[in-house]
Amino acid sequence: MCTIAAYIGTERAAPILIDMMRKLEGLDSGFYTGIATMHNGRIYHAKVAGDLERLLAATDAASLPGTIGFIHSRTPSKEKSDFAGVAHPFTAEREGSTQTALILNGAGGIFGETIRAKIPHAAQTVLSQGYTLKSAHPAVGNVTMPDGSKVHSNDVRCQMIDRRISEGEDAAFALQEVFTDIPAEAVCLLLSLSEPDAVCFARLNFPMHLTFGNNCAYMSTAPLAFPENAGDYLLLPTMSYGKVFKNRFEAAKFLSPPATVAPITPKIAALAYEYMENRLRITTTFNDTGLSEYLKPLYPPADTDQWATVRYQAVSELERQGRVQTETRYIEGQTENLRAPVFYLTLREGN
Repeated sequence: MCTIAAYIGTERAAPILIDMMRKLEGLDSGFYTGIATMHNGRIYHAKVAGDLERLLAATDAASLPGTIGFIHSRTPSKEKSDFAGVAHPFTAEREGSTQTALILNGAGGIFGETIRAKIPHAAQTVLSQGYTLKSAHPAVGNVTMPDGSKVHSNDVRCQMIDRRISEGEDAAFALQEVFTDIPAEAVCLLLSLSEPDAVCFARLNFPMHLTFGNNCAYMSTAPLAFPENAGDYLLLPTMSYGKVFKNRFEAAKFLSPPATVAPITPKIAALAYEYMENRLRITTTFNDTGLSEYLKPLYPPADTDQWATVRYQAVSELERQGRVQTETRYIEGQTENLRAPVFYLTLREGN
């Protein structure tokens, strides 16, 4: 998994995105980090192998212009490597400039075989169309090409989406078309020069929360990233795509949903909160709570469920109530010279 956040508004996006990621990265990320903003017909982006602090130290991420953008931090690659090409965002270039940027939180999941079967051919297609796969590497990546080299599936998807946009397709529609063809258990966000005032999204089953502030919108993996003055949040629908503007959003269901997703019932939400409340009486990391397996038998029948969402919501609610104490510890990152933050969570005494 990964953690992601987005902002659309009237203030400069980069500092806001950085503040949001500080609240997120120790939950389930910090090994690769990247940011993108959009301003005056250009997409600006930066990414590194490493955590948010390394992104800020090694790039101009904090000074990127624009009032719209997103940020991403991901889990480790299987290979011990500081190759930043597998960090998000992935970008597509045409006519010498970045036209599209894509970030994603999730995994292949039930679609793993489809991804491994389809991505190599799709990669060869976009290369033949003049695109460049900057994630291409002899050994690092999540899909193996026929010659044994590796690429990242979302790099390929980004080029596929941009190709459709270049042919006149709406950016959000292109996003759902590509994720219908080669789906993932995920949520993804897209910046496109064709949509200068919106962040496009496609949510299959992984979490994406949305809230509105004063003439602005915030999006995040977990509600705990939202500023205190933000309004009530909502969860974007599963198997939906659309656009988020600074004061509204548009959403539609996938035309041909690639899977069914079990809903979060009131019982599941209540049990998730109760479980996390009890589990955090002993200090633990977010990933070691064990909530997903506990809830799995309770979901209604479907191809997949929303196990990640309820965990993020439960810990966010405890945080909102001031009932969670967070300690940041550091572990080795992608190489011995890098580090990744891990949040250790404890229920506050007296609660």
